[in-house]
Amino acid sequence: MSAAADLPGQMAVRLARPSRMIRLVALAVVAFVAWAAVAGLDEIVRADGEVVSSSRPQIIQNLEGGILEALEVAEGDRVAQGDVVARLHATRYRTEVDDLSEQITALKIRRLRLEAELAGAAEMAVPAALEAANPDMAASERALLAARAEDVARRTGGADKVATEAATELRLLEDLQAQNAAPLIEVTRARKAHADAVLRRDEIVTQAELARAEAHAKTVAELGTLRQALRAAEDQLSRTVLRAPMDGVVKSLSVTTIGGVVRPGEEILQIVPAEDAVFVEARVAPKDIAHVQTGQPATVKLSAYDYTIWGTLEGRVEVVSADTFEDERRPEAGAHYRVTVRLTEPPGAIDLRPGMQAQVELQVGRKTVLHYLTKPLYKSREALREP
Repeated sequence: MSAAADLPGQMAVRLARPSRMIRLVALAVVAFVAWAAVAGLDEIVRADGEVVSSSRPQIIQNLEGGILEALEVAEGDRVAQGDVVARLHATRYRTEVDDLSEQITALKIRRLRLEAELAGAAEMAVPAALEAANPDMAASERALLAARAEDVARRTGGADKVATEAATELRLLEDLQAQNAAPLIEVTRARKAHADAVLRRDEIVTQAELARAEAHAKTVAELGTLRQALRAAEDQLSRTVLRAPMDGVVKSLSVTTIGGVVRPGEEILQIVPAEDAVFVEARVAPKDIAHVQTGQPATVKLSAYDYTIWGTLEGRVEVVSADTFEDERRPEAGAHYRVTVRLTEPPGAIDLRPGMQAQVELQVGRKTVLHYLTKPLYKSREALREP
């Protein structure tokens, strides 16, 4: 009888064990997901690389290209950082800079006139520099300020006159109507005429102020656009003067024909840096270059030294090439970007030599563990979408 009495309790214990296990598993899953959502992992771009010497020639090129105007150096010349080594024809960019500067000056003077109109001033003050830069524009805007003020005064004066006459007629009719000498309908008509005249006068003033505000806002917007265009043109103009990026010696001149065409990004000359430091040049595939930026940390593993024994070398991305290259020595590598990594720590017992092969890991960001776990799901969903 007692065994039969304990049967429900035993069954309850047996049923409780699986439910407790399920709760523990669920809790573990939730804890793992929470950890995966906050735990970060470095996002790494891996690339093959090579140890090179800083005495390797540095390529001097121009982004836009142009016509070679002058070569200021010859092969073997020593140059200091900032020295001019070549010049490209700058007429087009200089003309563009001058045109934009003139337009900006004109808009600045126009803005002063509009600000004077908004303030109700009869005169506008033009700084001496703007006056000297475009005296004709300054005189024209002063004349326009006076003409606009005269026009608004004429129109508001006419409206005031009409309103005054309407008010006089209204008072007369109201007096007559008080004596029962004028019909009420005439008084009503006179009141409406007076109200219309006052409204017309207010409309003239409001429309004039609105036109001034709109013209001022438009001028300010145009000034902002032109200033951006001027900065871009000045940048292009400055690039027509090619300077040495470091102290060094001119190794070779790739373009020597004065008046010859230099293609965008074409090599013009090479400079061998004076300092004999060592860095690593990584060959990054185009599909991985999007997130590679200067200043990012990098880890270098030399094939000649087992990194599990000798460790790794730490560095930072110093230069990312603007275009892809193909290495004739390694045609199998295909097109790649050159990413220069400068070592930030001494190599210690490792004897670094140019030509050593390396595996470079570039830290381009951080992502959570959950992101990496769900990435295959996103890819599968994209693959199942109909084209």
